[in-house]
Order: sequence, then structure tokens, then C-alpha cells
Amino acid sequence: MIPTEVVRALPWVSIAAGALAFALYLRTAFRSVALHKRIVLLIGAVLGVLPALYVGIVWSGLLADRYLRVARPWGALVCAVSVCFVAWRLATLSARFQTARKTAVEALGVAATLLAGLAIAGLDLGKPLDRLTIIVVVDRSRSIDLVSSADERIRSELRLAEQSMRDDDRIGTVVFAANAATEDPPHPKSDLAAPQKIELGRDGTDLGGGIRRALAEVPADSAARIVVISDGVSNRGDPIAAAAAAVAAEVPVDTIPLDQRVVPDVRVVSLRMPGRANSGEILDMRLVTASSAPAEINLRIKRDGKLFKEGTAKVEAGEDVLRLKEKAPGPGLHRYDVEITAKDPALDQAAEDNSGSTFVRVRGPATALVLEGSPGKGAFITKALLDAEFSATSGALGSVPGDLGGLALYDVVFLSDIAASDLSPSQIEAFGSYVRDLGGGLVLMGGDKSMGPGGYARTPIEEVSPVSFDIKQERRRASLAEAIMIDYSGSMAASAGGKYIKLDLANEASARSASLLGPGDRLAVAHVDTSVAWTVPMAPVTDVDKIGKAIRAVKPGGGGIYTDLALRAGYAALEKETVNLKHLLLFADGSDAEQLPGCRALVSDAKRRGITTSVVALGRGSDVPELEVLSKLGDGRFYLIEDANRLPAVFTQETILAAKSSIHEIDFRVRLGSAGPPTRGIDFAAAPILRGYVVTVPKTRSTILLSGPEGDPILATWSAGMGRSAAFTSDLKDRWGVQWTTWPGASSLVAQLARDVSRLADDPHVRLESDAIGGELHVRAEVIGDDGRAQSFRRLTAHVAGPDGFARDLPLEPIGAGSYAATLPLSRPGTFVVTARDELKNENVGTTGAVLTAGEELRPTGSDRALLARVSNMTGGKVRDTMAGIFRDRMQLRFSYRPLSGWLAAFSALALLFGVAARRISLPTGWAQRVRALVPVFRRKKREPTLVGPDASETVATLAKAKERVRTAEPPALRQPLAAPAAAARPIQTFARPLTAVPPQQEAEAPASLRAPTSGPTSGRQLTAAEILLQRRKGRPQG
Repeated sequence: MIPTEVVRALPWVSIAAGALAFALYLRTAFRSVALHKRIVLLIGAVLGVLPALYVGIVWSGLLADRYLRVARPWGALVCAVSVCFVAWRLATLSARFQTARKTAVEALGVAATLLAGLAIAGLDLGKPLDRLTIIVVVDRSRSIDLVSSADERIRSELRLAEQSMRDDDRIGTVVFAANAATEDPPHPKSDLAAPQKIELGRDGTDLGGGIRRALAEVPADSAARIVVISDGVSNRGDPIAAAAAAVAAEVPVDTIPLDQRVVPDVRVVSLRMPGRANSGEILDMRLVTASSAPAEINLRIKRDGKLFKEGTAKVEAGEDVLRLKEKAPGPGLHRYDVEITAKDPALDQAAEDNSGSTFVRVRGPATALVLEGSPGKGAFITKALLDAEFSATSGALGSVPGDLGGLALYDVVFLSDIAASDLSPSQIEAFGSYVRDLGGGLVLMGGDKSMGPGGYARTPIEEVSPVSFDIKQERRRASLAEAIMIDYSGSMAASAGGKYIKLDLANEASARSASLLGPGDRLAVAHVDTSVAWTVPMAPVTDVDKIGKAIRAVKPGGGGIYTDLALRAGYAALEKETVNLKHLLLFADGSDAEQLPGCRALVSDAKRRGITTSVVALGRGSDVPELEVLSKLGDGRFYLIEDANRLPAVFTQETILAAKSSIHEIDFRVRLGSAGPPTRGIDFAAAPILRGYVVTVPKTRSTILLSGPEGDPILATWSAGMGRSAAFTSDLKDRWGVQWTTWPGASSLVAQLARDVSRLADDPHVRLESDAIGGELHVRAEVIGDDGRAQSFRRLTAHVAGPDGFARDLPLEPIGAGSYAATLPLSRPGTFVVTARDELKNENVGTTGAVLTAGEELRPTGSDRALLARVSNMTGGKVRDTMAGIFRDRMQLRFSYRPLSGWLAAFSALALLFGVAARRISLPTGWAQRVRALVPVFRRKKREPTLVGPDASETVATLAKAKERVRTAEPPALRQPLAAPAAAARPIQTFARPLTAVPPQQEAEAPASLRAPTSGPTSGRQLTAAEILLQRRKGRPQG
């Protein structure tokens, strides 16, 4: 490490070395090229070294570069060397020019080099600013809920700050929690604040992220100050590093601490269990608690969502550890949840942090979950799996796991006859992530509520399926004309939960329905309140994107939906169509459907004309019974939707059913397609008949193992992401596959299909663990070889899947012999499943999980005033009690810089151009007199006659007599040239050498240049004027 004294001496050493080098240059230049006699070049050389000298003085600290800044200090050295070199060269090259021309060449050459060097150095001109911008950084994390009236306090501080603003000042707001965002960009006092409120993940506090975001909002033309309003409890990011960035940007950070109220609390710190165990093994469960006082608690423990143990315990003040023994369950990945409550509620006033979770992987046979819409109808599949030594569990709709963590417990899942509208969007997303991210196996079974008829088109389940549910690719179906009538009355403006309103979801559902139809279909979409507005008039479905854009652009209207008006308009549009299938879908609020009397007759009459009617009612209201009657009269279907988020699945399902092409009921025998493990060893020639199936379209990379009529897929498989999936488009129950349930080959098919798509067993040499603490996910892996030695050269990657489609890949970095680890910040609570993958072998080696509880941020740890004070002191800010008068607290002037490199480069190019012109182009003789004669501005004014004294008059008389003698003297006889008469008209050339006057008494004698030569070819005769001029030119010195 370089000593501090050496670092401090470097600027002075550099200045001294530069001065010595320049002195040696001048000494050599004075002797070699007489630079001291070339003033222009000498001045240029001195100017060339000034930027380098300026950089050295600034570096030494003697001068602040506020008004003039050199962006690239090394460019100053380039400038000095270049100018000195050019000055030397010009001193040797410009000697042959005349004085004025030589001066111009030297000045322009040095100027061009100097300007180019300054452009390279990046010269910036500084301008002092008096404008002040305040960026208020507001803490929105969940821990702020422990601060009394925090929101009102923040609004009050913002109002106080604006009172001291000047007209040119600005104020903006940045909010932060688990991440940071700009809620209100900097604006003057006269502008209104932004009305929107940014939604952030509140389960985390990244104070450093908030400061960095505020620095990004600081305008270049203003001084700035950051004000942080927070409790100072930061559990992610690096606030000290962010403060260092503020120091570098010369922006002070003030802080206003918010004090958390002191509340008694009993909380769960962590729940720890071994990450892997054998079935029947005794597990050591350690529950770490923290309490503000000794307390008695009630304890509840769940495994895979089911309560299996409860009791009471005593915990001491501070941290305490409860140890429990638990026998490991059957094979699979199991989730354990623990909940505690204080018997005395006064000892625990923050109940949100009273839970903890962990995962345990139990070795053993593969686990399977059979989900069947009709209870008991999946018995055949379950029995076949049990006979194949799977650990199989069956269930109906209520057994569908609520998140990815629930699905992660199983290696393969069978899904049969459960409609998409019966599942939440998060559950459907979890199935896709289960296959794609966790490597799980999914088998889709056919049925009235499966695949396309179940409304799974355009969902994550279709994405991972080996077949497509897109009916517009089905070539055998009849064309459909559909009219969708959407209620967009005032009630549709209500929130549907999250960032969408009810109408947004209805519009999205209609757009998805349009995407399922083909060019042979016709569609009309109308929005109805007290009138009908045709958003999409009846027309062929040719441009799906344009239709979807028009539908999604509609906003809520007013009043309620006039049902009879909607039906009349829809039926009138369908009446004109000539296709075989005509269908009307009515979407209405279950408690705001008006003008229902008379609608039954309209629906019945439309049915007689071949138009079917289905109704979707949102919310269980007073109009629901009548709307259901209308759907029955119209030979359609009725859907009662409590959750508007399920509308897209309902509309999709209804559109496919209306097309009447997704289910094909006919007796047939399967034909064997491509060979594969699921069908190996089974004689399908002896297979009984199947009586129907769901029509699907195979995807490009899928493998068709069994096919039906016209080559339609009956059994298909493929790989999707890290897992595999299969689709059996018929069923194995009492409708289409009743005869297969008695055929032994069907049981073998189920078992072999489950093994083919099932998630691979964990690598016994890899021990994988994870936990979520402090807003971060920590993943650890221990790798042991067959010989028991640690393996430190494995390439492992952890794939993390979480709620709402969250997915990340983390490389596990070596931290020791056979040990690997990674850390991931988390922005929201939920279950996170981790799958480790060996990149060299391209296979999964382990699965585990962790749970981030919602109470992580609500643990009353108290405000961290020390951290806030440290940030303020480090950046030159203040710890404030209020923002009142903050705009009057002006700091030292801030400078905005205007780069001059562009202008310097342009002027350098001009100087170079003129310099080349000065060297290469010579002006004709007498150009100055001609310019003066042509341009009136430059003409010399005639002098007024002045009185002359006696002495002067004699001188004038003498000069006049001499002039008269010269005029009357006869010139020497010259022959006028005949061939070039124009030459006589040419002006007589003036001589640079002054002529001496001829004495009056001496006869004028012709100059020597006009005398005839005494020898040569022209001797004996006088020269012509042309010959005389030619000889003059030959004798003229060139230069």
C-alpha cells in the first residue's frame, strides 16, 4: 500500500517534473530553432502547457475546479506535448514565408493544435446555481405501521417544506420498501403533486436503494438535498455505500427519524429442522422465539397444511429455544408450519410475526397427487399408482394446492375434470411453474371440464401441455358467430383486488375469447349501460390484436345495464348472420341488472331462431336467479363468479363450448404412434374401445404415443422447462374409458406414464437447505462424493420459484470444501421452492423450500436512530425534527457544467483549414489596393488642402518643375508589338525597391532592364515590350 505522505507529494512532484521538462524544452528550442525570436510560437507553447499546470494545481488542492473543469486530465498532458511539438516544427518549416504570411501560418497552426488538445482534455465551463431541489425519501415498509400516525406526519412535513420554496426551487418524492420508486418527480411549487401512489412490496426495507433512487432524480441544473423520513430499520441493501455515493455526488442527506411505538411482543424467530430425512426417522425440531417478557404460549404445528400437534409452553424474555421431537412422515417434500399465541394478549400486541415455516425432504418412493373434479371418479388412477408403489393421494377441488409450495410436495400430479374457472389465477400459474421451474410431472386427463372445454386455453397450463387447446386450428368445426354484451355501468369501476377494476378483467376476458376464434368466425363486442356502444361491430376475426386493443381501451360508463336493450341489440346483430352456430354471451352485475321484465320472451324467441344464450353474473346479488333462468331458456350455460379475476377463464371456456367442436364422442380404438417408455410392453391391439375424447392439436416438439380418429392425439408427452408433462385426451372413468378400467393394460399405462413424467429423485450426494431470514433467501448445498470426500468443483445452479410467477436462477458459489451458497433478496412474503441443478450433468440434484412470513417487517425492534445519524454525518447533512424552512437552508453553490469540447473541436477544424490555406494559397500582387478600390468602406478619404508656409511653397515649386521635365522628356524608342495589343493595356508593374529621383540637369537614362542586350540572337535590334516583360519574369526571384 502506498504511504499517505507519498500520495500527498505526488501533485507537487508532478508539477516540478513538468516545469523542469518545459524548461529543458525551451532551452533546446531557443538554441536549435531560435524559438525566442518567434513570439507567436513561444506564446503558443506557453499556452499549451497551461492546462496541465491547471490540473496539477487542482490536484494539489490549491485551487478548486468549480468554474473550469478538465474532464479528462490525461488530455491536458496530450495538449501540452502536442502544442510544443507543433511549435517546434512550425519554427523550422515557416522560414521561407514572408513576414505576414509566416505569422498567420504559425498562429493558425498553434491555435488548431491547442484547441484540439483542449477538446481532448474535455474542458467544461462551470456556472453557479442558486436553484435548490429537495428529494424527500419516504419509508413505506411494513415496519412503519408501528409508527403512530406516520402517513399524516409525512403529509404534514411535505406541506411545511413547500411553504419555504422559491419560484425556481423544486421538490420531489421517492418511496422505498423492499425496492424503491419515484412517486412524484421534482416539480416547482406552482405544479400540483402527482396524484398516484406507488404500490411496493412492503416486506423489506432497502434504505440504500431509496437514497440511490433519489440521487438518480437530482437534476443537473440545480443544487440538491435529500431528506430521508424513516424509522431507520434497514434489513437489505447497503445504506452506507449509498451514502458514499451521495458524498461523491456532493448531495447532503438529511434524516427525520420516525420512532416506533414500544409494544410488548412474542414472536417466532425461526423454525429449524433437518433438510433431509428417511421415512420414520426421529426429527429434531427447534423453535427459536423472542419475547419482551416471560410468557406462556399456545403452540400449533401443521404438516402439509394439516394440524397434527398442539400444546402449551413457556418462553423466557429475550431469545429462547423450544426443542420438539417429530417422527418423519412418508416420502416426499413436506412443509411444516408453526404458530404461537400468548395466553395473555397484553404480552403480544404484534400477532403478525407469530409464525414460521420450513421444509423437510423425506426419502422414499415417488409421490403422486390425483385431482378429480367428481369425488371418487379418480379411484382407478389412484389404485394403479398405489399398485406401482407410488405414494399416491387423491382429492377433489378442495384438495388443489393453493400455491407452488403445496404442489412441490409431489413428484407427479394428475388433473382431471376441474374447470379453470374453479381455480384462482395463482393456482393455475402454480401448475405451470411446478412443471417449468421445479421439474415436476403433470398429466392432464380429458373430460367435460378439462383442457379446452375447461377453459385452459391461453393459460400457463396450456403452455406446459404437449397439446394445444386452440379451437381455431380445428378444421372440422362449423363457423361461429358470437356477440358478447358487456356490462360497463358504474358498478364495473369497483376494484377487483390488486391494480385492476372489474371492467378491466371483463375486457381482458373478451379479448382472450377473440384470440380463440379464427378467420372463419365472426365476432361482435358491445359495452352496455343505459345504451349500447358497439366496440367491435360484427365482422370476421382477422386482426386479433386490433380487436383486443379496442376492447381493452373501454372505460366504465354510468347507471346500470339495461338487460333488454343489450339482448335486442345482440340478437339483431346475430339475426343477419348465415353461419350455423350463433351464440350470445351476456355479462352483467348480479345486483345491478335492470329492465329484466320481458327478457324471457326475447331469449325464448331467439332460441327458436337458432341463437343460444349464456349468462355470466358477477357477484351474488338480487338479480342472479333471473339471470340464471335466462341462460336455461337460451339453452346456454350460467356462470356465477364471485372473484372477478376468474372472468378470463370463464369467457375462454364459454367460447370453446359455444363452438361445439372441442369434444368428439365416437367409439374408436387407439392406434400406436411413436414408441416410448409409457407404452412399452403393452398390447394395444387388445385394448377395448374408447367412446370419446377432447379434440386438441399436437405441438411441434411433442411425442404422439397414441392417436385416435383422423390422427387426433390421444396420448402425447413432451419436456417443458425442467419437467415433463403428458395429455391423455380421453378419460379413465365411467364416461369414455369405462371399458379401459377393466383392462390390465390401462393400469400399466398409468404407472409407466407416471414414472416417465415424474420428477427425478434427489441426488443422495447433495444436501440442499434454504431459509428466509431478514428479507433474504439463503441457499446452501453440501456435496459429498462416493468416497465420503467433499467435492468442490461442481457447477450448481439454484432455481428459485415463488408466488405470482416469481422465478430466479442463482449460481451457487463455493464457500468451502464441498460447500456452496447463494443469497437472494425477497420483496414479498410467500413460499419459495428451490431446485438445485448440476450444470455439467444437466440434471436436478435436490429440492427444498423456504417461507418468508408477512410479519418479518413487523417485528418491533425499535427505530435505528444511530444509522440515520451516521448517514447524515457522513454526507454533511443534518438530523432534523421537521422540514419547516428547509428551502431557506441553502448550501454552498452548486455548479452546472457545459462541455466545450464540441465548440473547441469545431474551431480547431476551422483554424486548421485556414492554416492550410495560408500555406498553400498566395494572394495576387496589389490585392489590398483592389479591395480598397472595390469596397467603399476601405477607400481612403481625400485629404482637404492645407495652407503651406513660405518654405513649403518653394519645395512644392521645385517638385513641380522636376515633374514637368520628366513629362516632357522623350522616352526611348520602343516598337509596339502587333501580335499582342492587349499587353500595352496591362498596368505597369510597381517595384518593391524604391526608385531614386533623377537630377533635373541630367538627361533621363533608360534603366538597364530596358536596354537592348549587346549579344544574343536579338542583338542589333531593340526588344519589344513583350520580350522585356518575359525577361523580367525569368529574372524575378521565386518564393
